[in-house]
Amino acid sequence: MLVAVVVAAGVVAGAAFLERQVGARELGVAPAGRVPSGGWFCPHGGGAEWETWIELVNPGTEPVLARIRSLSAQRPGDPEDVEVPAGTTVEVSVPARGRERATTVEYFGRTLVAGWVSHAAGRESGVAAEPCLPDTGARWYLPDGATEEQDDPYVVVMNPYATDAVISLTLLTERRDPIRTEDWTNVTLMPFHSESFRLNEKALDEPTVSTLIEVSVGRVAAATLGISRDGGIRSAVGLPAAATTQVLPGGADSGRSDLIAMSAGVERVSLSGSVIDPEQEQAIAGLTDASPPGESARTLPATTSTPSTLVVGAEGSEVAFARRTYGVASDQASTAGAVEPAEAWVVLPVLAGAPAHPGIVLANPGDVTASVTLRPLPEGGASVPESIMVQVPARSTVSAPKGFVEGVGSSAVLAVAEVGAFVPATATYARGREGYATYAVAVGIPIPDAWLHA
Repeated sequence: MLVAVVVAAGVVAGAAFLERQVGARELGVAPAGRVPSGGWFCPHGGGAEWETWIELVNPGTEPVLARIRSLSAQRPGDPEDVEVPAGTTVEVSVPARGRERATTVEYFGRTLVAGWVSHAAGRESGVAAEPCLPDTGARWYLPDGATEEQDDPYVVVMNPYATDAVISLTLLTERRDPIRTEDWTNVTLMPFHSESFRLNEKALDEPTVSTLIEVSVGRVAAATLGISRDGGIRSAVGLPAAATTQVLPGGADSGRSDLIAMSAGVERVSLSGSVIDPEQEQAIAGLTDASPPGESARTLPATTSTPSTLVVGAEGSEVAFARRTYGVASDQASTAGAVEPAEAWVVLPVLAGAPAHPGIVLANPGDVTASVTLRPLPEGGASVPESIMVQVPARSTVSAPKGFVEGVGSSAVLAVAEVGAFVPATATYARGREGYATYAVAVGIPIPDAWLHA
């Protein structure tokens, strides 16, 4: 499931955006009132009979044109133009057959955010959801992965540009030296193509397999795709840089979570962290004694209530975390969370299957109560509730009112704090028509103040 990163974009001119390697930048550098165009990168993966939707959300006051293109190991699909009306959510179905599937989203002139929801079918089941990435990068940390008997994990890497990209993958585990193989070193990704890498081929029967991607030519975007015989599917976007702190919210789960810690540096690092729930904050048991050696990864069990948030950190460089949460039945979800709280977010919908039991979780790791207004951005002309305000006490995690969230349904929500800062997530449990339980978590996308007033 969403690392949260500052929403940023490079300036583009029509369809030429994906023809150039334009880096993202913070919107604060633009003149007041101006919102540059940009893009989102969605390495969602897929499978036989799967369904995947790109959720396009326009929290602004003017319609926005989006251009969507599907990428795979074959020739890229033709772009599709979609207009997203002001203050709405639009769901677009995209091709999902193939583990390597990915999608690019360009937007023009004004605010737009994007995420994905994948619903497995056929011999596989479950739901995975994440925000798309606002930029490509030259280095990616992907903590979540396991290759034990029931697991079949992948890393999905996309090259959305008109020139080759060259990448190398290093796998970090609990029990082995770093795994670097010739066929996963200096791999060329063709222009407008995506590829998947099956971790079972290199590190079978490991409780933790994290991936470091280093790009020597070009820039790429990457995410994990976890498929479990007993645990459904899950996704987590990569982190473009190691983080000293991460905020990992979750909810609507069974009270069981795993914390995955990835250490890509050569030195042993010290870890620290706490669980914050509606009632209290307490240290994560055993975390301070579980410092991983350099170039390794480790999965640590964490007992949590629902909703809850893991706030974790490391004294050292080259460390990244992810949270794997277990639904009330068998399906799992994962997220790389957020690197810091923010004042304004778009909370993405993650519904798939029915009947559904959606939830919105609000985490406040700070020392001041956050007063958060939730405003629905309706999907397809749906009738939605009026805006509400939720108080999130310092060092706590709370759920939005059940009636409000059920009324929102498959619409996104604009969440803005009048006071304080926070991290939101959507956590949804459903039982679809195929009879399998599905569970997904997606952290929201932070939006700069310039977007709210553009």
